Order: sequence, then structure tokens, then C-alpha cells
Amino acid sequence: MRRALGVLAMAVLLIAATPTAFGGWAVVTLQEVPEYLVVGTPTTLSFKIRQHGETLLDDRSPTVTLRKANSGFLSRVFARDRVVAVRGAEPGLYEATITPTETGEVSVTIDTDLFRWKVELLPFRVVAAGETPPPMWSHVRGRQLFAAKGCVTCHAKHDEPEFDDWQVVRVGPDLTGRSFPTDWLALKLADPAQFRGARINNVPVMPALTLDEREIAALVHFVNGGQVTTETDGGG
Repeated sequence: MRRALGVLAMAVLLIAATPTAFGGWAVVTLQEVPEYLVVGTPTTLSFKIRQHGETLLDDRSPTVTLRKANSGFLSRVFARDRVVAVRGAEPGLYEATITPTETGEVSVTIDTDLFRWKVELLPFRVVAAGETPPPMWSHVRGRQLFAAKGCVTCHAKHDEPEFDDWQVVRVGPDLTGRSFPTDWLALKLADPAQFRGARINNVPVMPALTLDEREIAALVHFVNGGQVTTETDGGG
């Protein structure tokens, strides 16, 4: 019995020691999300780090790691480029310049320097110099933005295979299988504050992400999955 109680106590301590229990989670939001990268062309990724999705952090030393997508274990360890981000002009803003060296797809991981909290974005296409690929379909672009803008950190969406096993801090509504009126969702994405109710149990609220009209349209298309309903209880 004592051994069982000891094991239980240790389990409780381990749970309490996780980063999320100590407030060690953050949302990473890319300011501008490129549809694709070009071989040999430097691209500067500007991003903000928000602890608990709200508080901008300007005292971190984040890094950005670039590696070939879907590579084996050794490639993940050795064949990668790691860049130290520098502080930008705004609070919580960081910048890192990456340069892909071959075509295909690359994975970008951002280490926030906050309790080892890392965010891996969906792979970016890499094209040859001088090549201009066709624009992304709206749903595909919305999926890319859903990760790059940090939505996936707080909102589960298990009806999308890419996000089925994603690490989610469940402070926002589960969006799996849900859809919303197009105009309502577009307005909420443009200005979340106008739809906020009273804060409950100090749960973080959705920040303004300064999305442009095309980004909003793509996110609406992705979240709704092409459907329109009368549901409006989005929370957040």
C-alpha cells in the first residue's frame, strides 16, 4: 500500500513539474508567413512569443532550426541549420534569417527558450531560383496559417491529419468537426476583443493577430472545411 501511495505521489509531482504546470508554454506567431522559400535566397522570419498566448516576452533567446522535412533520424540530428534569432523593434518580436540549400520541403522549428517549449511549423515548399509555383489552394494556405499563426497551440483540430497528434494546450475551444458563419468568424479573427465575454478561471483569451484579409479568408475556409452553419459559440 505504501509503495502504491509513493508511486502515486511521484506521479503527481511529475505532472506538477511539467512546463505547462509552471506556466512554461507559449504561442509563437509568425508575422508574415511565406507560401514558399527559394533555394539560396535568405528569408527573414519575424515572429512573436506570447506566454500563455497573451503576455509578449522580450527577454528570451529563441532559435530557429531548418532541416529537410520527412528526413531520417541522422538527418534530423546532423543535417540541419540552427539560427539564433535577434530581437526586433517591437516588444516580443524576434527575427531569424534562414536560407534553404535544396528544393523539396523543409521543416522549421522554433525553440522559444521558455521551459524547452518548441513549435514546429508545417513544412514549407522550397523551389529553385527563378521558379514561381502556383498559389496555394485556400484550404491548404489556411492550414499553413493555422500552425504558423499559433492557432493550433490552443485549438485542437483532429479532423485534419497534420494536427491529429499536435501538442495542444487546451485553453481554446476544440474546433474538430465544427464550422461557423463566414462573416462572424472573419470578424472574430480580425478583432477577437469585440467577442470576448468575462474571463473565466484566468483562462487566456485570444489575442489580436493582425491578420490581413487574405489570411482571414484562408483561415475561415480552413476552419469551416467548406461548410457554413449557424453555430456562433466560438469562445476564446
